[in-house]
Amino acid sequence: MVLATASGGALETDQYYAWGRPMADSTGAVNARFNIELERALASFPADAPPEECTEISVVYRKRLRFILFHSIQLWAMNSSLVARIPADPDEYREYRKTNLYSRHPLIDPGTWMPFTPTIEVAGVRFGTDKLSHLVSSGWTYYSTYRGALDKNGQEPSEALRAAVRRGILEESLVLGGMTSGVTSIADIEASLEGLYFYSDLCDGDDPILRKRSGGWDITRPIDLRNYVGPRWDESFQPPVYSKSRWRKVKPVLETYCDRLDDPEVMEMLRRYRARDTRTVVDEVVASLVAEGKLEDPAQFGLDAVCATPEVPAAAPSDATIAPEPAPTVDGTEMEEQVIAEERERRRMAIGLLGFQLTYPQVVTASIGVMATSQPSTYDCRTVCDFWGPFAQIEPGLGGGKISVGWGRAIASTDRGEKFLSNVFLALAGKATVLHTWGNIGAVESGRTFAGAELDFSVARVNFGLGLLYRISDGGERPWLVTGGIGWGF
Repeated sequence: MVLATASGGALETDQYYAWGRPMADSTGAVNARFNIELERALASFPADAPPEECTEISVVYRKRLRFILFHSIQLWAMNSSLVARIPADPDEYREYRKTNLYSRHPLIDPGTWMPFTPTIEVAGVRFGTDKLSHLVSSGWTYYSTYRGALDKNGQEPSEALRAAVRRGILEESLVLGGMTSGVTSIADIEASLEGLYFYSDLCDGDDPILRKRSGGWDITRPIDLRNYVGPRWDESFQPPVYSKSRWRKVKPVLETYCDRLDDPEVMEMLRRYRARDTRTVVDEVVASLVAEGKLEDPAQFGLDAVCATPEVPAAAPSDATIAPEPAPTVDGTEMEEQVIAEERERRRMAIGLLGFQLTYPQVVTASIGVMATSQPSTYDCRTVCDFWGPFAQIEPGLGGGKISVGWGRAIASTDRGEKFLSNVFLALAGKATVLHTWGNIGAVESGRTFAGAELDFSVARVNFGLGLLYRISDGGERPWLVTGGIGWGF
C-alpha cells in the first residue's frame, strides 16, 4: 500500500514525444484558471470578517488548486478544451502509453500503473501537466521550509533557499520519484522551487499580490505564470536522473529520438531555451551533490549524451534576468469568462462502478454500483477525470452480501462508451453498509445481519476497504464486526 501510494507522487511525462509537433501556447487559459481560483479563495471569507493574515488566504487558495496525489489544477489542464496538449485525445493517449519513454517496464511497476501526463505549453516552454502540481503542492512545502529557515533558524535567504531545495531533492529521490519509480526529476524540483517564489509573491516582500486595505484585501495584480515557468521545466531540456534498472528500460526508447535532433523546429526550440536559460538554486545544489558523488550527473541521461552528438555551442547559463514571454493574446477577463463558461456547461452522468475483493468476512466478492456525477461537456473522460458524488453499491460474495450507499470521489478513466469506470487511479469513499452473511464460510455464522460504516481507498488501481459494523439480528456471540479487504476497482 505504501509503495502504491508513493508512486502516485511520481506521475511521469515525456516531452520528447511532443518534439516537432505543433501545439498552441496555453498561457492565457492557465493564467485565467489560477486567477479565478485566487478570486474565489478571497471571496470565500465573509465580507464583514476578512482574514487577519495573508497566509490564511494563501492556505485556502492552495487547497482550491490541489487534492491528493492528483491536483485539481493538473486535472483541469489535462481535460480543458482551452488548453492545447500532446497527446490531444484518448486515441493518441493510447499510442502515448505504448511508445513514451516509460513504455518499457516490468509487470510489477506501480509507477507505470498511474497515468502518464501530457505535455502543454506555457510561456513558450513545453512541460508535463504534473509540473503544475509541483508548483502548487511541493511549492508550498518548499515555501514552508524556506520560511522556517528564515524565521526559526535565522538563516540568510540564500541559505534558506538551498535548505528548501535540499529537502526537495531528498523527497524527489525517495517517495516522490527515485525510490518508487526510479526517476529523480530535476525538472520537478525546478517547478517546486518556482512554487516557493509563487507563494512568496502572494504575501511577502514590498509588492505582494495580496495587499490589506481598510475593511479587506485587494488583489494588486493578476497571477502570471510567465514569471515562474522556465526552460528547465521541460524534461527533454533538463533530463531526470534514472536508477540503473529504469535507465536500462528508458535508454533504448530515448535512442529512437536521436534523428529528431536535426528537426528545424526542435533546433529552434532548443535555441530559444538556451537563450532563456538561467542559473537557479536547484542547478547550484545539484552541481554540488554531483561533485560530492551523492547524485548522478543528469547530463548523462540527456539526448545529446545518448546520441553522442556534440553540444551546440552556447554560452553558459547566465544570472541575468530574462524578460518573460509576450503577454497572452487573449484578454485575461475574456479568457476567465471562457474558463467559467466551460466549467458551468456540464453533462450529468450515471457512471457504473465495478470491483473485486478478497475480503473479510465475505471471502471473495464482486461489486457493482452506480454514481450520480457530472463533468464539463467538453471533457473526454477516457483519459482521466475527477468524478464525485453519491453512489449505491451491491457486493455479493461467497460468505455474504452487502448493500451500501455513500459518497465518493474517484480520479479515474472510463471505458470507450463512458458507461463504467475502467481505471481507478485514486478514490476515496465513505458509505453506510448492511451486511447479511450466508454459506457458513469463515468465522461469522450464516444468517447474521450487521449494519455500520465503511471506508474505501483506492490508489494505482488497488482498492483497500475497512469498516465497523454492529449486529442488528438476533443470535451470535459477537455484537461488533470489523470488515476489511483488498482488491481491484472502486
